[in-house]
Amino acid sequence: MITEKLIRQTIPSLVTLAALFFGFAGIFSTLEAMRLGMPFLLARSAKYIMLALVLDGLDGNLARWINGSTEFGAELDTFVDFTAFSLAPAALLFAILLYGPNPLWRWILPTAIVFSGAVRMSRFRAKDPFRGQGGFIGLPITVNSSWIALVVFAALILKPQGNILVRGPFSLLFQLPILVMILFQLSTFRYPKPSNQVRYFAPATLAVIFLFVLSDKYAAWIATILAGLCLVYVFIGPAVHKKSSNAEKPSH
Repeated sequence: MITEKLIRQTIPSLVTLAALFFGFAGIFSTLEAMRLGMPFLLARSAKYIMLALVLDGLDGNLARWINGSTEFGAELDTFVDFTAFSLAPAALLFAILLYGPNPLWRWILPTAIVFSGAVRMSRFRAKDPFRGQGGFIGLPITVNSSWIALVVFAALILKPQGNILVRGPFSLLFQLPILVMILFQLSTFRYPKPSNQVRYFAPATLAVIFLFVLSDKYAAWIATILAGLCLVYVFIGPAVHKKSSNAEKPSH
């Protein structure tokens, strides 16, 4: 018998499955771009990853809003995270590095993303029973995946023939933060969870929607701004979390 409770519990899981779909869509789109030899199609892969990110944030918020949280949904969300924000960005990065000068590096960096994501998510499941509600232990893998997707999207639109992500000085500005984020994912730094606050989640969702509805050039500049915000979160997130935690402690 279908009850109101079952409906409330099912709706967030359907959103989670939608996030999983777009995570896989990002991988399939990357494979298609490599098959056709059309790197500009990787911009679509990047947008799918960002859409998966929005849906991943929506399912948890929706579960809380309609009182539909379940252990099944929490476990399902973990697998979505690894697929959409570890495997999908690793595949996208591998496709980008195909145009770089170092064949070995194109294997090492994406593999490091997958390994770091696996370790990060395993620790998340084993040591964080509150699943990030009180702050993440280590940088969330969604930040690195967003950085990769957003920078790839912006570069493919603004400099479609330049291979700037794998050659020249800009390649260092793109790849070095990836390495830093991989290390921070394995750290014990604590980060706030902005996605469960509407004042942060709503503008971020709107910005991702703009990637799909605006012209490519405007969307690329929005992606650039969002990528910059990823770096801000990486480096000031622990301080923000510490400050908010101290503010919540009762004074004596």
